[in-house]
Amino acid sequence: MSASPMSVSSQEEYMVEAITNKRVKNGRTEYEVKWQGYSENEKTWEPIENLQSVMTYVLDFEQSLKTKPQEVGEGTYDDGDSADEIIQIRKDNDGQNLLFQVSWKQKNNRAPKVSWINQNSLKMHNPEILIDYLLKKIKWPNNK
Repeated sequence: MSASPMSVSSQEEYMVEAITNKRVKNGRTEYEVKWQGYSENEKTWEPIENLQSVMTYVLDFEQSLKTKPQEVGEGTYDDGDSADEIIQIRKDNDGQNLLFQVSWKQKNNRAPKVSWINQNSLKMHNPEILIDYLLKKIKWPNNK
């Protein structure tokens, strides 16, 4: 699919390469835009109003969310892989659920990988790692 121009000002036009993520900020849905000819670290978050001329990209991105087994940016449980440790926690794009960044032990002695897993998947597949992580975070009183 060829990129459609997106008018940012009356003098400049930027071409969208892809919509790569979605978030809700201050109650407004924003999409992360990868611009054609610009690096990954030059992506910007744009409200839907700014993306009217490239709605096919937005619709394609939304459709991709529906076909994935889990939310954007999340990993899945590969056969034989097991969670090693939780590295960090954040809220999902809607701010409704927690996502856990997990380091994985992999079969076949491959190097560990890291991915984001939603709270329900982690509770179902690896509750012990979640419990261990939370126990480390609890501030225990000193009993002297």
